[in-house]
Amino acid sequence: MSSAQPLTVRRPPPSAVAVPAIALRHRTALAVLALTALTFLAPSAPTYDPWAWIVWGREILHLDLSTVEGPSWKPLPVLLTTPFALFGELAPDLWLFVARAGAIAGVVFVYRLARRIGGIPGGAAAASAYAIAPWTIRNAWLGNSEGLLVALALAAVDRHVAGRRASAFALALGAALLRPEAWPFVGLYGLVLAWRDPRARVLVGTAFASLPVLWLGPEWWGSGDLLRAAHRAQKPNANSSAFAENPVLAVIGDFATMLTPLLWAGLVALVIVALARRAPGRAELALAGGLGAIAVIWVAEVAVMTSDGFSGNARYLILPAALACVLAGAGAGWLARALIGPHRVLGATALVVLSVVAAIGFAIPSVQRLPRLASGLAYQARLTDGLDSAVVQAGGAGAILACGEPYSGAFQVPAVAWRLNLHTVDVGLRRRPPAVAFRARTTSATNPVPPLESIGGENGTTTLAIAGGWRIVGACRDGA
Repeated sequence: MSSAQPLTVRRPPPSAVAVPAIALRHRTALAVLALTALTFLAPSAPTYDPWAWIVWGREILHLDLSTVEGPSWKPLPVLLTTPFALFGELAPDLWLFVARAGAIAGVVFVYRLARRIGGIPGGAAAASAYAIAPWTIRNAWLGNSEGLLVALALAAVDRHVAGRRASAFALALGAALLRPEAWPFVGLYGLVLAWRDPRARVLVGTAFASLPVLWLGPEWWGSGDLLRAAHRAQKPNANSSAFAENPVLAVIGDFATMLTPLLWAGLVALVIVALARRAPGRAELALAGGLGAIAVIWVAEVAVMTSDGFSGNARYLILPAALACVLAGAGAGWLARALIGPHRVLGATALVVLSVVAAIGFAIPSVQRLPRLASGLAYQARLTDGLDSAVVQAGGAGAILACGEPYSGAFQVPAVAWRLNLHTVDVGLRRRPPAVAFRARTTSATNPVPPLESIGGENGTTTLAIAGGWRIVGACRDGA
Protein backbone atom coordinates (compact mmCIF):
# COMPACT_ATOMS: atom_id res chain seq x y z
CA MET A 1 0.00 0.00 0.00
CA SER A 2 1.40 3.42 -0.97
CA SER A 3 1.73 6.25 1.49
CA ALA A 4 -1.26 8.00 -0.09
CA GLN A 5 -3.63 5.08 0.26
CA PRO A 6 -4.31 5.42 4.03
CA LEU A 7 -5.64 8.92 3.35
CA THR A 8 -8.22 7.69 0.88
CA VAL A 9 -9.22 4.33 2.30
CA ARG A 10 -12.94 4.03 2.92
CA ARG A 11 -14.00 3.99 6.55
CA PRO A 12 -17.45 3.28 7.95
CA PRO A 13 -19.34 6.50 8.62
CA PRO A 14 -20.07 7.37 12.27
CA SER A 15 -23.47 6.34 13.57
CA ALA A 16 -26.13 9.00 13.11
CA VAL A 17 -27.26 8.47 16.69
CA ALA A 18 -23.80 8.56 18.24
CA VAL A 19 -23.50 10.94 21.17
CA PRO A 20 -20.90 13.66 20.46
CA ALA A 21 -17.61 12.97 22.17
CA ILE A 22 -17.68 16.31 23.92
CA ALA A 23 -20.99 15.41 25.54
CA LEU A 24 -19.50 12.18 26.87
CA ARG A 25 -16.41 13.91 28.22
CA HIS A 26 -18.42 16.61 29.93
CA ARG A 27 -21.62 14.74 30.75
CA THR A 28 -21.44 15.61 34.44
CA ALA A 29 -21.12 19.33 33.71
CA LEU A 30 -23.99 19.13 31.21
CA ALA A 31 -26.13 17.33 33.79
CA VAL A 32 -25.38 20.05 36.34
CA LEU A 33 -26.41 22.76 33.87
CA ALA A 34 -29.58 20.88 32.92
CA LEU A 35 -30.62 20.39 36.55
CA THR A 36 -29.92 24.06 37.23
CA ALA A 37 -32.18 25.08 34.36
CA LEU A 38 -34.96 22.88 35.75
CA THR A 39 -34.89 24.76 39.06
CA PHE A 40 -36.30 27.79 37.25
CA LEU A 41 -39.57 25.96 36.69
CA ALA A 42 -40.40 26.99 40.27
CA PRO A 43 -40.67 30.62 41.48
CA SER A 44 -37.20 32.11 41.96
CA ALA A 45 -35.74 35.25 43.48
CA PRO A 46 -32.44 36.45 44.97
CA THR A 47 -32.15 37.50 48.60
CA TYR A 48 -30.48 40.56 50.19
CA ASP A 49 -26.77 40.01 49.48
CA PRO A 50 -27.23 38.78 45.88
CA TRP A 51 -29.46 41.77 45.09
CA ALA A 52 -26.67 44.07 46.25
CA TRP A 53 -24.12 42.24 44.06
CA ILE A 54 -26.49 42.58 41.10
CA VAL A 55 -26.93 46.31 41.74
CA TRP A 56 -23.16 46.77 42.09
CA GLY A 57 -22.58 44.94 38.82
CA ARG A 58 -24.86 47.40 37.03
CA GLU A 59 -23.13 50.34 38.69
CA ILE A 60 -19.64 49.13 37.73
CA LEU A 61 -20.82 48.72 34.15
CA HIS A 62 -21.83 52.39 34.21
CA LEU A 63 -18.69 53.46 36.15
CA ASP A 64 -20.89 54.66 39.01
CA LEU A 65 -20.21 52.28 41.90
CA SER A 66 -21.55 53.06 45.38
CA THR A 67 -20.88 50.61 48.22
CA VAL A 68 -21.69 53.05 51.03
CA GLU A 69 -24.64 50.85 52.04
CA GLY A 70 -25.26 47.16 51.64
CA PRO A 71 -23.57 43.91 52.66
CA SER A 72 -19.85 43.29 52.86
CA TRP A 73 -18.09 43.30 49.51
CA LYS A 74 -17.30 39.97 47.80
CA PRO A 75 -15.21 40.15 44.61
CA LEU A 76 -16.20 36.96 42.78
CA PRO A 77 -19.97 37.56 42.57
CA VAL A 78 -19.50 41.09 41.24
CA LEU A 79 -16.91 39.88 38.71
CA LEU A 80 -19.85 37.92 37.30
CA THR A 81 -22.78 40.30 37.83
CA THR A 82 -20.92 43.10 36.00
CA PRO A 83 -21.06 41.37 32.59
CA PHE A 84 -24.51 40.04 33.49
CA ALA A 85 -25.68 43.67 33.72
CA LEU A 86 -25.31 43.85 29.92
CA PHE A 87 -28.41 41.66 29.74
CA GLY A 88 -30.62 44.11 31.67
CA GLU A 89 -33.53 42.48 33.48
CA LEU A 90 -32.01 39.02 32.95
CA ALA A 91 -29.10 39.85 35.27
CA PRO A 92 -30.79 38.53 38.47
CA ASP A 93 -31.67 35.23 36.80
CA LEU A 94 -28.16 34.87 35.39
CA TRP A 95 -26.66 35.22 38.86
CA LEU A 96 -29.22 32.78 40.29
CA PHE A 97 -28.21 30.29 37.60
CA VAL A 98 -24.54 30.55 38.58
CA ALA A 99 -25.27 30.26 42.31
CA ARG A 100 -27.49 27.22 41.86
CA ALA A 101 -25.15 25.55 39.40
CA GLY A 102 -22.41 25.99 42.00
CA ALA A 103 -24.55 24.32 44.65
CA ILE A 104 -25.36 21.35 42.40
CA ALA A 105 -21.71 21.05 41.40
CA GLY A 106 -20.94 21.01 45.12
CA VAL A 107 -23.07 17.88 45.45
CA VAL A 108 -20.96 16.26 42.73
CA PHE A 109 -17.69 17.05 44.50
CA VAL A 110 -19.05 15.98 47.89
CA TYR A 111 -19.80 12.64 46.25
CA ARG A 112 -16.42 12.40 44.53
CA LEU A 113 -14.41 13.07 47.68
CA ALA A 114 -16.53 10.83 49.91
CA ARG A 115 -16.36 8.03 47.33
CA ARG A 116 -12.59 8.43 47.12
CA ILE A 117 -12.35 7.95 50.89
CA GLY A 118 -15.23 5.57 51.64
CA GLY A 119 -16.31 3.99 48.36
CA ILE A 120 -19.64 4.27 46.57
CA PRO A 121 -21.81 3.88 49.71
CA GLY A 122 -19.82 6.68 51.34
CA GLY A 123 -20.26 8.93 48.32
CA ALA A 124 -23.99 8.23 48.13
CA ALA A 125 -24.52 8.96 51.82
CA ALA A 126 -22.50 12.19 51.77
CA ALA A 127 -24.05 13.54 48.58
CA SER A 128 -27.63 12.90 49.71
CA ALA A 129 -26.99 14.45 53.13
CA TYR A 130 -25.50 17.60 51.60
CA ALA A 131 -28.00 17.90 48.75
CA ILE A 132 -31.06 17.66 50.98
CA ALA A 133 -29.76 19.78 53.88
CA PRO A 134 -32.04 22.80 54.40
CA TRP A 135 -29.04 25.13 54.56
CA THR A 136 -27.88 23.87 51.16
CA ILE A 137 -31.27 24.30 49.50
CA ARG A 138 -32.13 27.64 51.07
CA ASN A 139 -28.88 29.37 50.21
CA ALA A 140 -28.74 27.95 46.70
CA TRP A 141 -32.33 28.88 45.94
CA LEU A 142 -31.94 32.45 47.15
CA GLY A 143 -28.69 32.98 45.24
CA ASN A 144 -26.23 33.13 48.13
CA SER A 145 -22.66 32.23 47.26
CA GLU A 146 -22.08 29.40 49.76
CA GLY A 147 -22.94 26.65 47.26
CA LEU A 148 -20.40 28.08 44.86
CA LEU A 149 -17.86 28.28 47.70
CA VAL A 150 -18.32 24.59 48.49
CA ALA A 151 -17.95 23.63 44.83
CA LEU A 152 -14.75 25.64 44.39
CA ALA A 153 -13.16 24.48 47.63
CA LEU A 154 -13.94 20.79 47.15
CA ALA A 155 -12.98 20.93 43.48
CA ALA A 156 -9.63 22.36 44.62
CA VAL A 157 -9.14 19.40 46.95
CA ASP A 158 -10.18 17.00 44.19
CA ARG A 159 -7.63 18.50 41.78
CA HIS A 160 -4.93 18.42 44.46
CA VAL A 161 -5.49 14.72 45.06
CA ALA A 162 -5.35 14.17 41.29
CA GLY A 163 -1.94 15.87 41.20
CA ARG A 164 -3.16 18.98 39.37
CA ARG A 165 -1.66 21.50 41.80
CA ALA A 166 -1.93 24.64 39.65
CA SER A 167 -5.60 23.92 38.90
CA ALA A 168 -6.20 23.27 42.59
CA PHE A 169 -4.67 26.64 43.49
CA ALA A 170 -6.75 28.47 40.86
CA LEU A 171 -9.96 26.93 42.22
CA ALA A 172 -8.94 27.72 45.79
CA LEU A 173 -8.33 31.32 44.72
CA GLY A 174 -11.97 31.46 43.62
CA ALA A 175 -12.97 30.39 47.14
CA ALA A 176 -10.71 33.12 48.56
CA LEU A 177 -12.64 35.67 46.50
CA LEU A 178 -15.79 34.61 48.36
CA ARG A 179 -14.76 34.21 52.00
CA PRO A 180 -11.83 35.63 54.01
CA GLU A 181 -11.66 32.39 56.01
CA ALA A 182 -10.14 30.81 52.89
CA TRP A 183 -7.19 33.22 52.80
CA PRO A 184 -4.85 31.31 55.18
CA PHE A 185 -5.38 28.07 53.25
CA VAL A 186 -4.80 29.72 49.87
CA GLY A 187 -1.77 31.61 51.17
CA LEU A 188 -0.07 28.51 52.57
CA TYR A 189 -0.91 26.37 49.55
CA GLY A 190 0.34 29.06 47.18
CA LEU A 191 3.65 29.38 49.02
CA VAL A 192 4.24 25.63 48.93
CA LEU A 193 3.24 25.47 45.26
CA ALA A 194 5.60 28.31 44.32
CA TRP A 195 8.45 26.67 46.27
CA ARG A 196 7.98 23.25 44.66
CA ASP A 197 7.02 24.33 41.13
CA PRO A 198 8.88 27.33 39.67
CA ARG A 199 6.50 27.32 36.69
CA ALA A 200 3.62 28.24 39.02
CA ARG A 201 5.31 31.27 40.55
CA VAL A 202 3.80 33.75 38.11
CA LEU A 203 0.33 32.32 38.81
CA VAL A 204 0.85 32.47 42.57
CA GLY A 205 2.37 35.96 42.50
CA THR A 206 -0.46 37.30 40.33
CA ALA A 207 -3.04 35.70 42.59
CA PHE A 208 -1.49 37.12 45.76
CA ALA A 209 -1.38 40.60 44.18
CA SER A 210 -4.98 40.36 42.97
CA LEU A 211 -6.53 39.45 46.32
CA PRO A 212 -6.06 42.83 48.07
CA VAL A 213 -6.84 44.71 44.86
CA LEU A 214 -10.12 42.88 44.29
CA TRP A 215 -11.20 42.95 47.93
CA LEU A 216 -10.19 46.51 48.82
CA GLY A 217 -10.03 48.47 45.56
CA PRO A 218 -13.75 48.50 44.74
CA GLU A 219 -14.61 49.51 48.31
CA TRP A 220 -12.22 52.45 48.04
CA TRP A 221 -13.84 53.42 44.75
CA GLY A 222 -17.41 52.90 45.94
CA SER A 223 -17.24 54.25 49.49
CA GLY A 224 -13.85 55.90 50.01
CA ASP A 225 -13.11 53.40 52.79
CA LEU A 226 -10.66 50.59 52.05
CA LEU A 227 -11.96 48.59 55.02
CA ARG A 228 -15.67 49.30 54.57
CA ALA A 229 -16.42 45.56 54.18
CA ALA A 230 -14.75 44.77 57.51
CA HIS A 231 -16.55 47.65 59.21
CA ARG A 232 -19.87 46.45 57.78
CA ALA A 233 -19.20 42.90 59.00
CA GLN A 234 -18.83 44.31 62.52
CA LYS A 235 -22.46 45.45 62.46
CA PRO A 236 -24.15 42.06 62.89
CA ASN A 237 -27.89 41.41 62.89
CA ALA A 238 -29.66 41.28 66.24
CA ASN A 239 -29.77 37.46 66.22
CA SER A 240 -26.03 37.08 65.56
CA SER A 241 -23.88 34.84 67.74
CA ALA A 242 -21.72 37.92 68.31
CA PHE A 243 -24.24 39.02 70.96
CA ALA A 244 -24.17 35.70 72.82
CA GLU A 245 -22.64 35.52 76.29
CA ASN A 246 -19.91 33.31 74.80
CA PRO A 247 -19.72 33.89 71.01
CA VAL A 248 -17.20 31.08 70.49
CA LEU A 249 -19.45 28.47 72.09
CA ALA A 250 -22.44 29.94 70.24
CA VAL A 251 -20.74 29.46 66.87
CA ILE A 252 -19.73 25.91 67.76
CA GLY A 253 -23.32 25.26 68.84
CA ASP A 254 -24.63 26.65 65.54
CA PHE A 255 -22.33 24.31 63.67
CA ALA A 256 -23.41 21.33 65.75
CA THR A 257 -27.09 21.96 65.00
CA MET A 258 -26.41 22.00 61.24
CA LEU A 259 -25.53 18.30 61.39
CA THR A 260 -28.21 15.62 61.77
CA PRO A 261 -27.84 12.75 64.27
CA LEU A 262 -26.93 10.37 61.42
CA LEU A 263 -24.14 12.67 60.29
CA TRP A 264 -22.76 12.67 63.82
CA ALA A 265 -23.04 8.88 63.85
CA GLY A 266 -21.10 8.73 60.59
CA LEU A 267 -18.35 10.92 62.04
CA VAL A 268 -18.14 8.72 65.13
CA ALA A 269 -17.92 5.65 62.90
CA LEU A 270 -15.09 7.26 60.95
CA VAL A 271 -13.11 7.91 64.12
CA ILE A 272 -13.72 4.42 65.53
CA VAL A 273 -12.66 2.68 62.32
CA ALA A 274 -9.58 4.90 62.07
CA LEU A 275 -8.57 4.23 65.68
CA ALA A 276 -9.12 0.50 65.12
CA ARG A 277 -6.72 0.75 62.18
CA ARG A 278 -9.33 -0.66 59.82
CA ALA A 279 -9.26 2.25 57.38
CA PRO A 280 -8.95 1.16 53.71
CA GLY A 281 -5.50 2.70 53.27
CA ARG A 282 -3.10 5.44 54.25
CA ALA A 283 -4.13 7.71 51.37
CA GLU A 284 -7.79 7.58 52.39
CA LEU A 285 -6.91 8.15 56.04
CA ALA A 286 -4.66 11.09 55.19
CA LEU A 287 -7.33 12.71 53.00
CA ALA A 288 -9.96 12.27 55.72
CA GLY A 289 -7.61 13.78 58.28
CA GLY A 290 -6.82 16.73 56.04
CA LEU A 291 -10.49 17.50 55.38
CA GLY A 292 -11.23 17.22 59.09
CA ALA A 293 -8.44 19.66 59.89
CA ILE A 294 -9.77 22.17 57.34
CA ALA A 295 -13.25 21.94 58.85
CA VAL A 296 -12.00 22.44 62.41
CA ILE A 297 -9.77 25.39 61.48
CA TRP A 298 -12.56 27.05 59.48
CA VAL A 299 -15.04 26.78 62.37
CA ALA A 300 -12.36 28.15 64.71
CA GLU A 301 -11.77 31.11 62.38
CA VAL A 302 -15.48 31.96 62.34
CA ALA A 303 -15.70 31.57 66.11
CA VAL A 304 -12.71 33.82 66.80
CA MET A 305 -13.91 36.48 64.35
CA THR A 306 -17.39 36.39 65.88
CA SER A 307 -15.93 36.86 69.37
CA ASP A 308 -14.18 39.95 67.97
CA GLY A 309 -17.50 41.48 66.96
CA PHE A 310 -17.88 40.21 63.40
CA SER A 311 -21.17 38.83 62.19
CA GLY A 312 -21.41 35.15 63.12
CA ASN A 313 -23.88 34.10 60.45
CA ALA A 314 -24.53 30.37 60.21
CA ARG A 315 -23.96 30.64 56.44
CA TYR A 316 -20.26 31.02 57.13
CA LEU A 317 -20.23 27.45 58.48
CA ILE A 318 -21.62 25.78 55.37
CA LEU A 319 -18.23 24.74 53.99
CA PRO A 320 -17.16 22.90 57.16
CA ALA A 321 -20.66 21.40 57.32
CA ALA A 322 -20.20 20.12 53.76
CA LEU A 323 -16.84 18.65 54.78
CA ALA A 324 -18.61 16.98 57.71
CA CYS A 325 -21.01 15.40 55.20
CA VAL A 326 -18.02 14.06 53.25
CA LEU A 327 -16.42 12.59 56.37
CA ALA A 328 -19.66 11.17 57.78
CA GLY A 329 -20.41 9.55 54.44
CA ALA A 330 -16.90 8.11 54.39
CA GLY A 331 -17.50 6.70 57.87
CA ALA A 332 -20.65 4.99 56.60
CA GLY A 333 -18.65 3.67 53.66
CA TRP A 334 -15.97 2.22 55.91
CA LEU A 335 -18.65 0.44 57.93
CA ALA A 336 -20.20 -0.88 54.72
CA ARG A 337 -16.79 -2.19 53.64
CA ALA A 338 -16.45 -4.02 56.95
CA LEU A 339 -19.93 -5.56 56.56
CA ILE A 340 -19.37 -6.69 52.96
CA GLY A 341 -16.03 -8.28 53.71
CA PRO A 342 -14.10 -10.26 51.12
CA HIS A 343 -17.13 -11.88 49.38
CA ARG A 344 -17.01 -10.46 45.87
CA VAL A 345 -20.25 -11.97 44.54
CA LEU A 346 -22.16 -11.01 47.63
CA GLY A 347 -20.24 -7.73 47.70
CA ALA A 348 -21.48 -6.50 44.33
CA THR A 349 -25.13 -6.86 45.34
CA ALA A 350 -24.54 -5.64 48.86
CA LEU A 351 -22.68 -2.59 47.54
CA VAL A 352 -25.73 -1.44 45.60
CA VAL A 353 -28.09 -2.12 48.48
CA LEU A 354 -25.90 -0.41 51.05
CA SER A 355 -25.40 2.60 48.76
CA VAL A 356 -29.16 3.08 48.39
CA VAL A 357 -29.77 2.55 52.10
CA ALA A 358 -27.01 4.99 53.02
CA ALA A 359 -28.32 7.65 50.64
CA ILE A 360 -31.89 7.35 51.90
CA GLY A 361 -30.86 7.09 55.54
CA PHE A 362 -28.68 10.19 55.46
CA ALA A 363 -31.39 12.20 53.66
CA ILE A 364 -34.38 11.29 55.84
CA PRO A 365 -33.59 13.54 58.85
CA SER A 366 -33.79 16.65 56.64
CA VAL A 367 -36.86 15.69 54.59
CA GLN A 368 -39.39 16.69 57.23
CA ARG A 369 -38.08 20.26 57.18
CA LEU A 370 -38.52 20.70 53.44
CA PRO A 371 -42.24 21.66 53.24
CA ARG A 372 -41.81 24.64 55.54
CA LEU A 373 -38.61 25.62 53.74
CA ALA A 374 -40.32 25.41 50.34
CA SER A 375 -43.17 27.57 51.58
CA GLY A 376 -40.79 30.28 52.77
CA LEU A 377 -38.79 30.25 49.54
CA ALA A 378 -41.95 30.45 47.43
CA TYR A 379 -43.08 33.48 49.47
CA GLN A 380 -39.79 35.28 48.85
CA ALA A 381 -40.07 34.61 45.11
CA ARG A 382 -43.66 35.88 44.96
CA LEU A 383 -42.64 38.99 46.86
CA THR A 384 -39.84 39.78 44.43
CA ASP A 385 -42.04 39.14 41.40
CA GLY A 386 -44.75 41.28 42.95
CA LEU A 387 -42.44 44.28 43.27
CA ASP A 388 -42.47 44.72 39.49
CA SER A 389 -46.26 44.78 39.43
CA ALA A 390 -46.44 47.23 42.32
CA VAL A 391 -43.98 49.65 40.69
CA VAL A 392 -45.93 49.54 37.41
CA GLN A 393 -49.23 50.08 39.23
CA ALA A 394 -47.74 53.11 41.00
CA GLY A 395 -46.92 54.69 37.65
CA GLY A 396 -43.35 53.48 37.24
CA ALA A 397 -40.04 54.52 38.74
CA GLY A 398 -40.29 58.07 37.41
CA ALA A 399 -43.66 58.74 39.04
CA ILE A 400 -42.51 57.24 42.34
CA LEU A 401 -39.35 59.34 42.48
CA ALA A 402 -41.34 62.44 41.52
CA CYS A 403 -43.48 61.81 44.60
CA GLY A 404 -40.60 61.56 47.08
CA GLU A 405 -37.53 59.72 48.32
CA PRO A 406 -38.02 55.94 48.60
CA TYR A 407 -37.52 53.87 51.73
CA SER A 408 -38.25 50.26 52.64
CA GLY A 409 -37.64 47.50 55.16
CA ALA A 410 -33.98 46.71 55.80
CA PHE A 411 -33.97 43.44 53.86
CA GLN A 412 -35.73 44.90 50.81
CA VAL A 413 -33.41 47.85 50.13
CA PRO A 414 -31.29 46.31 47.31
CA ALA A 415 -34.34 44.89 45.51
CA VAL A 416 -36.08 48.27 45.58
CA ALA A 417 -32.87 49.99 44.44
CA TRP A 418 -32.63 47.60 41.48
CA ARG A 419 -36.25 48.22 40.41
CA LEU A 420 -35.91 51.99 40.69
CA ASN A 421 -32.43 52.07 39.08
CA LEU A 422 -30.90 53.70 42.17
CA HIS A 423 -27.88 53.22 44.41
CA THR A 424 -28.68 51.27 47.57
CA VAL A 425 -27.74 54.36 49.59
CA ASP A 426 -30.59 56.22 47.86
CA VAL A 427 -33.16 53.85 49.38
CA GLY A 428 -33.44 54.63 53.07
CA LEU A 429 -34.87 52.84 56.08
CA ARG A 430 -36.72 55.91 57.35
CA ARG A 431 -37.65 59.20 55.67
CA ARG A 432 -39.31 62.53 56.20
CA PRO A 433 -41.86 63.82 53.67
CA PRO A 434 -41.84 63.95 50.75
CA ALA A 435 -41.20 60.21 50.68
CA VAL A 436 -42.50 56.90 49.40
CA ALA A 437 -42.64 53.77 51.56
CA PHE A 438 -42.34 50.29 50.02
CA ARG A 439 -44.18 48.19 52.60
CA ALA A 440 -44.12 44.39 52.71
CA ARG A 441 -43.86 41.49 55.12
CA THR A 442 -40.26 40.27 55.22
CA THR A 443 -41.68 36.77 55.82
CA SER A 444 -45.27 35.62 55.71
CA ALA A 445 -45.40 35.58 59.53
CA THR A 446 -44.05 39.10 60.22
CA ASN A 447 -45.72 42.51 60.26
CA PRO A 448 -45.34 44.87 57.28
CA VAL A 449 -42.32 47.18 57.30
CA PRO A 450 -41.24 49.97 57.19
CA PRO A 451 -43.43 52.08 59.54
CA LEU A 452 -45.32 55.09 58.20
CA GLU A 453 -45.15 57.34 61.26
CA SER A 454 -42.23 59.38 59.98
CA ILE A 455 -44.19 60.44 56.88
CA GLY A 456 -47.53 61.18 58.53
CA GLY A 457 -49.04 57.77 59.28
CA GLU A 458 -52.08 56.32 57.54
CA ASN A 459 -54.01 59.59 57.59
CA GLY A 460 -51.22 61.66 56.10
CA THR A 461 -50.30 59.41 53.16
CA THR A 462 -51.76 58.11 49.92
CA THR A 463 -51.66 54.51 48.74
CA LEU A 464 -50.07 54.47 45.30
CA ALA A 465 -50.22 50.72 44.67
CA ILE A 466 -51.18 47.39 46.22
CA ALA A 467 -49.85 44.39 44.35
CA GLY A 468 -47.84 41.22 44.79
CA GLY A 469 -47.56 41.48 48.57
CA TRP A 470 -46.49 45.14 48.42
CA ARG A 471 -48.16 48.35 49.37
CA ILE A 472 -46.49 51.51 48.06
CA VAL A 473 -47.48 54.52 50.19
CA GLY A 474 -46.55 58.12 49.48
CA ALA A 475 -46.44 61.50 51.18
CA CYS A 476 -45.83 63.30 47.91
CA ARG A 477 -44.35 66.61 46.90
CA ASP A 478 -46.84 69.30 46.00
CA GLY A 479 -48.02 68.76 42.47
CA ALA A 480 -46.73 65.20 42.24
